[in-house]
Amino acid sequence: MLKGTVEDLSANRLDVEVTLSLKSNSIIVTVETKEGYPTSYSYQITGPEEYKKEANNLKESTYTFDKLNLNIEYTVKVIVKNKAGLTKEITKTIKTELVAEPELKGMTPVVYQNNNWVVVDITKGKWYDYENQEWANAVILNDGINKTAGQELDLTKDVRAMFVWIPRYEYKIEDLYGKGGVSAESPGEIEVNFVSKDVVYKDINSSGYRVHPAFTFGTEELSGIWVGKFETSTEQTNECYLTPNETNCNNVNQEPYILPNVSSLRFQNAKNQFEVAKKLNSLIDKAGDSHMMKNSEWGAVAYLSQSRYGKYGHDKEEIYINNCSNFTTGIAGNMVDEIKTDNCINTYETIKGQKASTTGNITGIYDMSGGAWERVMAYYELAYKTNPDLNLSWGSTSTENESGFTSAPESKYYDSYDITNIDECTTDKCGGHALSETAGWYSGYTKFFTNSKTWINRGAHLSNIKYTSIFSFHQNGAYAHIDGSFRIVIS
Repeated sequence: MLKGTVEDLSANRLDVEVTLSLKSNSIIVTVETKEGYPTSYSYQITGPEEYKKEANNLKESTYTFDKLNLNIEYTVKVIVKNKAGLTKEITKTIKTELVAEPELKGMTPVVYQNNNWVVVDITKGKWYDYENQEWANAVILNDGINKTAGQELDLTKDVRAMFVWIPRYEYKIEDLYGKGGVSAESPGEIEVNFVSKDVVYKDINSSGYRVHPAFTFGTEELSGIWVGKFETSTEQTNECYLTPNETNCNNVNQEPYILPNVSSLRFQNAKNQFEVAKKLNSLIDKAGDSHMMKNSEWGAVAYLSQSRYGKYGHDKEEIYINNCSNFTTGIAGNMVDEIKTDNCINTYETIKGQKASTTGNITGIYDMSGGAWERVMAYYELAYKTNPDLNLSWGSTSTENESGFTSAPESKYYDSYDITNIDECTTDKCGGHALSETAGWYSGYTKFFTNSKTWINRGAHLSNIKYTSIFSFHQNGAYAHIDGSFRIVIS
C-alpha cells in the first residue's frame, strides 16, 4: 500500500508536453508539466553539418535557441527530470522561417555572375542568401527590352532602374555601449528576426523586439520593400544631366533612372523629387507603389545593414564613404572616411567599391554614406501647425514655402513629426527611424528639425568626411540645392 501525501504520489508520474515556436532564426522551446513537479530541464538541438547545442539541468521551463540558419530543419530534444528521479524525453523537429519572398511587381530578378548581371530563373537558380549577406536584386528593364533566364544585361542599354529587397523584420536595439568597448562611434549589432506580414505589432514585446514601421504602408502590411540600389539619376541625354543646375533640373520633366556610374539627380525641391519618383509606377505592376523614400524606410535599410544579415555581419566595418566629387553613384573611397576626390576609380563592382555597400558585397545598396545629401519624406509638421496665421502650404518652413507643395500628399507617403527636440523622439514616435535610437552612430550628424529647417537629409555629403554615416541626419529646407538628391522605394 502506497503511503504519503498527494504531492509524493504525483512525483512518481511525469506528464509532459513540449511545443516549439519560431521567431525567424530562433526556436523557442516551451515545456508544460501537468504533474510531476520537475526539478530540472535539459535542452538539446541538432542541425545540419553536425551542429549541436545543449543547455543542461536548468530550472526554466522555456528556452530559446537563437541565431540559427534560415530555412533549415532542426531537431530539438527535451529531457525533464522530477523529484522522484523519473525522467521524460521528448524529441521534435521544426524548420526555421524563410525570408519573406520578394514580390517582383513586374521587375526582373538578377544575380551577379562572371562580372555581369544575369537574369535568374528563381525556380532553379540561387537568387539570394540573407544568411550570407546576399540580398535579392531586381531590375526594371527599358521599354522594348525582353530578357530570359541566363541572359546577360547591359546596364547602359537594357536597364532603367535597379532595386534591392528589404524583407519584413522585427528588430531589437539593446544598450550596446560598454560591451567589449562598443560605443556610439563603433556600435554593435542590431538584432533582427525576419517575420511574415501576419506578424503585426507596433509596441516593443516582452522579448524586446518591435516590427519595423517601414513595413506598414498606410493601412497595408507589407512583406518587404524594394529600395533603389543607388541614388536617383536622370536620362544621360537630358539637359539636366549634361548641365546640372536649378534652371535645368528643378522641374517634374525628369525621367528617373537608378544606375551605377552616373551622376545623381540634384537641384530639385521636395515636390519635384516626390513627383519624379512616382513616374516609375507606369513601368511596374499595379500592385507596386513607387515613391520618394521616407525616413522610416531609410531606417529599415540602415538597421538591416547593422545586423548579422548586413555589412555588420560581413565584416563589422562601417560603410565606406562615396567621396566622388562629381556625385557619381556607387563609388567608394579608399577608406571609411576619405577626403573627396576627382579620381573615382573604386566603382561599385570592384572589391574596394563594394565596401560602400550595405552588405559589404555587390548585392547591397550604395550611396548611403557620402555622395549627395539625400532628402527623405520626413516633415516637421509642428512648425506648420503652430504658424497658421502665416497661411503657408504644407511642406513649408515657419517663414516661407520653398518645398513646392500646395497641399499634403497622402499620409502613407511621408513621416510626420510634432515633437520639439530629439529627446522627445521616443520609440512610439520615432522607433525604427534611425534618429534617437542610433544618434551619433559612426560619428554621424545628429541635427534635428527646427522651425526654419523642417525637412531631414540623410547620409551626409561627400565632403563632410568624418560625419558621413548611414545613421547621419541633418535638418534642412525643402529647396533645390546642388548637394541634394533622393532615393526611390517601391512598396
